[in-house]
Amino acid sequence: MEHPHFDASDSVAMPQAIMRSHAGIFTAWLLLTVVNLGFHRLIPLDETRYASVAWDMWVRHDWLVPHLNGIPYHHKPPLLFWIDNLGWALFGVNELWLLLVSPLCALASLYALSYLAGQLWPGNQQAMRMAPWLLFGSLIWGAYLNSSMFDMLLGLCVLAAMIGLVKASKNLDWRHWAWYALGCGFGLLAKGPVVFMHILAPFLLGLFWSDTAKRDPGKWYLQGGIALVIGIAIGLAWAVPAVLNAGDAFGGTLLWHQTADRVVNSFAHRRPLWWYLELSPMILFPWFFWPRFWQAVCRKELFADPAVRFCAIWFFAGILGFSAISGKQVHYLLPLMPALALLTSRALSAWAPADLRIGDFLPFVVIGLFGLGLLLLPMLPNVKTYHWLQNRQLWWPLAIIATGIAGIVLKTQSRRLTPYSLSASVIVVLMTSLAGFFSSTGNAFHLNDAAVQLEKYLKAGEPIAWAGKYDGQFLFLLRLKEPMTVIQPKDMPQWLNAHPHGHVVSIGPSQNPVNKRIRLQTDYVQPYREEWLIVQSLPNA
Repeated sequence: MEHPHFDASDSVAMPQAIMRSHAGIFTAWLLLTVVNLGFHRLIPLDETRYASVAWDMWVRHDWLVPHLNGIPYHHKPPLLFWIDNLGWALFGVNELWLLLVSPLCALASLYALSYLAGQLWPGNQQAMRMAPWLLFGSLIWGAYLNSSMFDMLLGLCVLAAMIGLVKASKNLDWRHWAWYALGCGFGLLAKGPVVFMHILAPFLLGLFWSDTAKRDPGKWYLQGGIALVIGIAIGLAWAVPAVLNAGDAFGGTLLWHQTADRVVNSFAHRRPLWWYLELSPMILFPWFFWPRFWQAVCRKELFADPAVRFCAIWFFAGILGFSAISGKQVHYLLPLMPALALLTSRALSAWAPADLRIGDFLPFVVIGLFGLGLLLLPMLPNVKTYHWLQNRQLWWPLAIIATGIAGIVLKTQSRRLTPYSLSASVIVVLMTSLAGFFSSTGNAFHLNDAAVQLEKYLKAGEPIAWAGKYDGQFLFLLRLKEPMTVIQPKDMPQWLNAHPHGHVVSIGPSQNPVNKRIRLQTDYVQPYREEWLIVQSLPNA
């Protein structure tokens, strides 16, 4: 792959600038993570469920087959749960480690992205500095940075694979293909076959961006194919023994239904084909509202650069693939966002600094309008809003409005707008929103208070059952050594009559549910997302 020439004559100053940029990235990451840890607790359903799967693995000492409430858990591979258990082995069982895994993966991804920019455009130190800031300042990537889920881990695996692929495009060396194989294999262990949606197209379409692939396509596809086989073998090294241990039903669901059903007829998160296009203003925020972004990335001559074509293939092939899949979620796109950050960093680094234009204010105007909407919506009559919006703290929207105004004022004074300042503004909005959201929701988005109450019952020898579909909400929070008893709502009278000192936990739309078959007393109630969590028992139990 041939590269455009960039001036690297200032060989001392430029690395120092990169080091300062990396220090700034770490500082921003640390601030956001500290705010997150100060307000964020494990959120039901997803985060509490994954914590419970990790806890079940810890209790069982079964590192092969994940379980949830005593039942084999086939929805996700085990890499995240292994990392959770590794942290517990080193630091003791705690919630903090679970909330740190994704931020640590994100931090590693930011530095890996800077390295990948240097591999794509040797000598372009500006792209190396800018790319991680563009990624960090992308709304959806920054918003999910602190979530205790799989996407940041998968994104790091994808970046490892892409670094190997780019290095192999310069020199068909097995050491480079090893990174591609490892990224593929660990990506499979992180989130399953979805890793191929991210790493396959740039390899298969190597002829469109790699001069090495053009010169020796046979060797390119042979070595890359072997690397893919090795990556698949890494995934199968876990999957095959797990299936043999857990049975055919586990294997069929893990190896087929979890992938095929989501592609053709998703059992969850079904969306129309154009759903991601509808959400593009949010997915691409703040860059979607910055005219200079579109002017930079839409220049035809930009795509004469093979590295830009690599980034475009990575991003757009992924978008098209995920659009074609029946099940869609915004966070599925997170491992694609580094490709967009790379492409944008190359486009913007090729532009000389320009004077401020009226369109440069638009992202700050949108930030201010978001804060204004957050301020006014709860005040409007006859407008149905979420509970957290009705209870939002007043300082939250005011702080966001102030961020938008500050951006406009500061840019008016400096007469310049850089992507760094836009990214910094988004990071400030994210920190403000983390603190504002969780301080506005009370305990609606965590179950720690409920766990304290349920623990009192257990210590008193009073049994607990869950009525309805159970997603492992309390297995980790209560450190249960045995599965939680799960019953159907219609069986509450029989279970309580058999356990007169017992308590039943349920989720419902009302905080004062009425059971027509039996008289119950409410022992504990709290908001649960947009519903209510209720603990009930027999009167005077």
